[in-house]
Amino acid sequence: MFIEFSPGRAREAPSRHDGCNPGPKESWADRFPTGCPPFSPEESLMATDATTTTQDMTTMVRQGTQALEEGDLMGALGIFEQVVAAHPDRPEGHNNLGALYTALGENDKAESCFSQVIAMLPDNVDLRFNRGVVRTNLENFDGAREDFQTVLATRGDDADTLNNLGVVDFMQGRLDNAAQNFRACLKVRPRYTNALLNLVDVEQALGHGPAAIALCEEAVADGGDIEIRRKLLELLSHGCREALEKASRVAETLVQTDNTPENRQEWNKLVQARSALAAVEG
Repeated sequence: MFIEFSPGRAREAPSRHDGCNPGPKESWADRFPTGCPPFSPEESLMATDATTTTQDMTTMVRQGTQALEEGDLMGALGIFEQVVAAHPDRPEGHNNLGALYTALGENDKAESCFSQVIAMLPDNVDLRFNRGVVRTNLENFDGAREDFQTVLATRGDDADTLNNLGVVDFMQGRLDNAAQNFRACLKVRPRYTNALLNLVDVEQALGHGPAAIALCEEAVADGGDIEIRRKLLELLSHGCREALEKASRVAETLVQTDNTPENRQEWNKLVQARSALAAVEG
C-alpha cells in the first residue's frame, strides 16, 4: 500500500523559491509535494516478491496512513520507520517514509528513501518524479533534470513533469528552455495556473513585460483563477509606477526647456501623483 498523494505536484512559481506548491488546502495530503499514486496491496504484491509481504506490514502501513489522515506526522513517521526496519526489502515503507521526510523538509533523507525504492522498482516513473522534486528542493538541478527527463521519456505529455522541468531550467538560467517546457505543459493542460504563472515569470525575466501581461489577460478572459488576477494586478501596478516615473522625468525636462503654464501644470500633477503614491505605500 502506497500513500495517496495530492495530484497537485507542481513547484511554486520560479520567482518564489520556497519549495513545492501544495495548493490552498490544509489537509496532510495536500502538503505532500510528491505525486506517486497509491498502489493497492494486490499491485504491490505483483511489483515484488509476494512472500516478503506480511499481514503485519500491511497493518503497519495502514496505521501510518491513518496517522497521516489525522494530521499526526510524527506518529506516522515512527510507524513508517518501523516498517522500513522490519521490511527493508519492501518498497512501501521507503516510499511513504520518503514522502514524510519531504513534508518535514528533510530532503536529504527523502532523496535516500526514494533512491532505495527506485532500485527496487526501476521502471516506476512516479518514483522518479518524486525524487526529482526532492532533488530540486536540494538544488541538485542536474539530478532533478535527469529524473524528470526519465519520466518524460515514458510519459512525454505529463503536465506536472513538464512544469517541474521548466522550473529546473529556470533555476539554471535556461530561460528559453523553461519557456518551452511551460508552454508544452499548458498545451497539455491549458488551465494549469501554476505553469502559467511560471511562464509569466519567465517572460518577465526575459524583459518581455507586455507578453507577461498579455498572458495574464488572456487567462483572465478565459476565466482564470484569483492567483492570475493577482499577478495581473501586480504587473499592471508595476507598469503604472514605471510609467509615472518616466512621465515625471519627461515633464521635468520639458519644463526646463519650455516653461509654459501648461507644461508646469502637467509636471505638478505628476509630482503630486508620485507623492500621493509614495505616501500610500509608506
